[in-house]
Amino acid sequence: MFMKQTLLFYLVFIFTTFSYGQVVLNQVDDFEDGTEQNWEEAAASAALGFAATNVSSGGPNGADDNYLRDITSGSPGGAGSRMIIRSIGNQWSGNFTSAGVFAMSMDVRSLTNDITVRISVTGPGGKFSTTNGVSVRAGGPWTEIGIPIAASDFTSVSDGNDGGVAGFDIAATLADVTEMRILSSPTPAWRGEVIDAEMHLDNITALAALSLDEFSQGNTKFVISPNPGRNTLNLKVPQVQSNMVVTVYDVLGKKIYQNEINQLRSSVDVSQWRSGIYLVKVTDGQSTQTKRFIKQ
Repeated sequence: MFMKQTLLFYLVFIFTTFSYGQVVLNQVDDFEDGTEQNWEEAAASAALGFAATNVSSGGPNGADDNYLRDITSGSPGGAGSRMIIRSIGNQWSGNFTSAGVFAMSMDVRSLTNDITVRISVTGPGGKFSTTNGVSVRAGGPWTEIGIPIAASDFTSVSDGNDGGVAGFDIAATLADVTEMRILSSPTPAWRGEVIDAEMHLDNITALAALSLDEFSQGNTKFVISPNPGRNTLNLKVPQVQSNMVVTVYDVLGKKIYQNEINQLRSSVDVSQWRSGIYLVKVTDGQSTQTKRFIKQ
């Protein structure tokens, strides 16, 4: 009897651990439980007073809205000098691709200095960071930002001083993320930039696709229809600009279509594409927007 109870306990423990370890579409870290929800600074930084902390009021919804606060020292080379925060729990690990998580949104506020927000991940395929960063001005209000995290949105980065290897297979990493980071850096990076700044975060959310521009300052707002679609993907842009290009990727990051946009309305024949989810990206060289397209 004792052995059966012990075996049952371990089976429940293993199942619970495995389930908790998988990222889930639409999950949110809102910090309303009063904890940091497994987001932290490096141990050396925390020991010097630069730990991530839960603040009980002053989030995007005002009084009594909790948020996460992270600060840096700005001292070159010293502990706590880099703007970076890591998820050490299991809620942001696992198979992002099978979970259908291709973007993230979050509320961000910056004090002292401007920051450029990126998401970095590591896993069996090495380390990667989002190619495009989102600028957040110092002293401004809370701002909701969106960051696409499909395979095509990442750039391989070196391992810095934290061990591991530089990115070599983004599909493998996104299929088994072991650590995710939110950081500020002017270029893709695994370690945040050295800066004297204070970053506030709230409502970190896993999304299937973005409903807002990848860059808050972007002005490329396009529409795709029908969605889902079977034979044709119709594309409409508000205005034609120089160097405007549409690119389509499958969920593994393989580019399957690219063409210049030279008119307000255009169509793509998708009748021979496999059924599934695709990422449609429009860029004009200055701003980028990504939308999800479902091929029936």
